[in-house]
Amino acid sequence: MKNIVSLESLQNQNKVWDVVIVGGGMVGATTALAFAQQGFSVLLLERQQLNLDWSEEGDYRPRVSALTRASENIFRSLGVWETIQNHRNCAFTDMHIWEDISAAEVHFSAKDIDEPNLGYVVENDIVVNALWQAIADHDNIKVLLGESISAVNLADETADITFSNQIMLQAKLLVGADGALSKTRELVGIDHTEHEYQQCAIVGCVETELPHQATCWQRYQQTGPFAFLSMANNVSSIAWYLPVEKMAWALGLNAEDFKLAIEQASGLKLGKITKVYERAGFPLVRRHANQYVLPHFALVGDAAHTIHPQAGQGVNLGLLDAAALVETVVTARDAEAQDQKDWSRKSVLRRYERWRKGDNAIVQRSMEGFDWLFKQENESKNSLRSSFISLGNKFLTVKNWLVKQALNGRGDLPTLAKQKYKTTKRLNRG
Repeated sequence: MKNIVSLESLQNQNKVWDVVIVGGGMVGATTALAFAQQGFSVLLLERQQLNLDWSEEGDYRPRVSALTRASENIFRSLGVWETIQNHRNCAFTDMHIWEDISAAEVHFSAKDIDEPNLGYVVENDIVVNALWQAIADHDNIKVLLGESISAVNLADETADITFSNQIMLQAKLLVGADGALSKTRELVGIDHTEHEYQQCAIVGCVETELPHQATCWQRYQQTGPFAFLSMANNVSSIAWYLPVEKMAWALGLNAEDFKLAIEQASGLKLGKITKVYERAGFPLVRRHANQYVLPHFALVGDAAHTIHPQAGQGVNLGLLDAAALVETVVTARDAEAQDQKDWSRKSVLRRYERWRKGDNAIVQRSMEGFDWLFKQENESKNSLRSSFISLGNKFLTVKNWLVKQALNGRGDLPTLAKQKYKTTKRLNRG
């Protein structure tokens, strides 16, 4: 990449950056590209070395995302959606949810809400690579790899960023996009609430005897939900939720025993498992930062909040954070340019926090309510839930409203995420 720079060369420039972003994953890279396209000078920090030569010709990667229409629109607006679509992904048209102890089920269909699909399942690496390809061609972005921040001082006019070798850089705005265990959040002294679900998620891709029919299948059972997320014709990503103490057991199974375990967890919905790819596991923890912003500082994505992943909303919320933060700052910059006011002051950034924090909290609690509802804890609750599911499947108005909210987003969406592109029907690409 032509825009990779060294820390020593930056020190010699004696420059105040408009925006420094810590973390180059999906949300951080999206934030960097969006700011740069609005004319800001951007420095993107990423601890890991890049692998832009990665090819999708190899095995499927374990981590995938179900991208909503709002996220699709963000990527379209930034000019990277075509690159994403030119790689393997699946536009799923239906979702089917049921439980193993009753006949209750609910079915969501894109046809019922006059949409071509309900979203796209894409490997995370494909999205990240598409973003980094765009970053590599953008003159407003410089990239710093492998460096570690040791201190942050939020001064009157800048965020002063000190690295482990004591070199210091300055930025008008520092953005923490460095994940759930955010070091930048810790360095600026923002606390957070945390709740461990005592569950883990086992993820990875598998090939199945039967095709998935462009459908995401989710089965609830006593140990937790199991889901097939449609990928290529007979390839699905799995999301298998288990008690956290079973994570080592699930990751340690050999391929044949893992196949059998998946067949049992899925109730053979897609027949036998014919092949398994790389798998991964992680404990499930809800986190929420007490504050999203300070003077010259903002958190986005998992650095600000993590949620139960069973509805696939995590990265989509983070992308909305990125779009909302950029729009908030751009609006302030453009409105106050003649007065030379500081667009990175806390009163401006608080507009972003008010925009996103409440919505993120609502989705967090909604996912917890959904998780509670489907836990098979006693006969009374099981009977109530079965009746609720059966009724919900019949009330099309309510059911379709819920799926529209999940697909298109809620409330006041950032401009980048608003529907302004014609989406064509495209079922899958192997």
